[in-house]
Amino acid sequence: MKTKIENLLRTVRNMPNGILFMIISIIMSVLVSTFSLLVPLFIGRAIDSMSLNMDFTSVKYYIFLSVISVVVAGIAQFILSRINIVISNNIIFKLRNDAYGKLSKLPMSYIDKHPSGKLQSLIISDIDAAGTGIQMFLNQFFVALLSILVTLVIMFSLQWKITLFVLLFTPLSFLTAFFIAKRTYSSFKRQAEIRSKQTQYINEVANNFILQKKYAIEDRTFEEFEKINEEYRNNAVKATFYSSITNPSTRFVNALIYAGVALLGAYIAVKTGSTLTSGALAAILAYCSQFMKPFNELSGVLTELTDAFACMDRVYSFLGENEFKDVSTIDRNSLDSQIEEVEFRNVTFGYNKDHPVLKNVSFKVTNGQKLAIVGPTGCGKTTVINLLMRYYEPDSGEILINGINIKTLPVNELRERISMVSQDTWFKDASIGENLKYGNDKLSDEEMDKYASLSGAKSFIRQLPNKYNNKLKSSSSDLSEGQRQLLSITRTMCSNPEFIILDEATASVDIYSEKKIQKAFDELLSGRTSIVIAHRLSTIVDADVIVVLVSGEVKQIGKHEALVNEEGFYQELFSNYISN
Repeated sequence: MKTKIENLLRTVRNMPNGILFMIISIIMSVLVSTFSLLVPLFIGRAIDSMSLNMDFTSVKYYIFLSVISVVVAGIAQFILSRINIVISNNIIFKLRNDAYGKLSKLPMSYIDKHPSGKLQSLIISDIDAAGTGIQMFLNQFFVALLSILVTLVIMFSLQWKITLFVLLFTPLSFLTAFFIAKRTYSSFKRQAEIRSKQTQYINEVANNFILQKKYAIEDRTFEEFEKINEEYRNNAVKATFYSSITNPSTRFVNALIYAGVALLGAYIAVKTGSTLTSGALAAILAYCSQFMKPFNELSGVLTELTDAFACMDRVYSFLGENEFKDVSTIDRNSLDSQIEEVEFRNVTFGYNKDHPVLKNVSFKVTNGQKLAIVGPTGCGKTTVINLLMRYYEPDSGEILINGINIKTLPVNELRERISMVSQDTWFKDASIGENLKYGNDKLSDEEMDKYASLSGAKSFIRQLPNKYNNKLKSSSSDLSEGQRQLLSITRTMCSNPEFIILDEATASVDIYSEKKIQKAFDELLSGRTSIVIAHRLSTIVDADVIVVLVSGEVKQIGKHEALVNEEGFYQELFSNYISN
């Protein structure tokens, strides 16, 4: 519980004007609880004024005070509700911003190990649930707590014996709520986990809808989702059951206490020599009911708060994950000239330390050269790119740019100077022009049109109804894969990088488009270094250096002509290419 309260306080402290809003909320809670609880006292005194000495002036006075108390309590309640809505929404805003910002700071290893659906569920659903629970907590917790304290003070002033009787049996209500809430928390925590699992599964199916149709596995995916949904339903029934019996259970205990107070109060009132008046007894019964009401409210708050705490635990656990640390020791703009040389020197790396993907890999590519990497699936080609972009760090060895270890270079500068075209294309929901300017917002329309001509993308862009203003979607079939790849290549050209990586960049385009793209790249790469990863030999035969990776080791290095005549993987690959 200590950690949960610390998370709540941390959230309030970190939000804009959090402490100020909390102080206002507490002040309004004091006003609501105090003035609303003065009403039974004034009504009781009005009853005594009328029944004991028929003093109607006092009756009017106490009724007037009751009306004033109701008005003040009502205004304070309005302000309290308003300020708590602001607090809860500020918390949601701050947590969601922090969680989204955290994504960009996490190492690639974390993203690889955690499905995107779970991250989406955490940033959207969990934070919403946490905000809702906190709002209910602020609306009712302080008012309920203060109401209990104020009620006790007034009841002691009226009749201390009855107050002691109430206090004696009050722990029963607490114990009942605590016993149920303990089981409710674990159920809500599990429910949040299953909810993220649902989001993840829906996300996977939606992103691979065509593949699902291709293999006719709609029934199978429905059955798999039904199992997850069934698990959620069973857990939700359990969680909802526990949460729903909290309030009725405490109400039952409180009703028994109220009955006891009524009997004890009646006995004391009729007892000879008792100073307990009818008005005081009516006030005590009203306060007894008021005294139990906050416990009922607290039990409801506790139920919502358990769900909020479960979600908040997940959010803060995520926010507490280790971030990528840029350990650069050189100032930004340390590379005075353009990238002229990239070298891997005895690099060893494994995603799992016990199973290295790259083993003592060494190669070098210099200014204006095109280096190609070939090898069977799983040999480590993409891993080379991941290390060069510093998504991961080598276990041993060095990666050098212009003789400088990239670990010492500011990571943002490194990635700004290197641009990559991969087989997978992604575009934001915006126009073609906005997407092409994604990496270079200062690009003019004339330059954009020039690069589109070089890549061959202009041939289909000019046929679209709105040309460069035509809207794209992040994932849809609005364009063919080949067209989307051409746009991806054009976007890389528009950023005008010093160093280019092509990771299966032409895998989705036809032979004719590939030749046009290759010609455009030849012009673009003039005076720049580049690394090409491809299965099509037609895209790498003209490379200045070809590195053959097999099982994570460099088996061959050389030009196409030399490697074809050298027994090994490349000769076998070329033979298969010729035969096909």
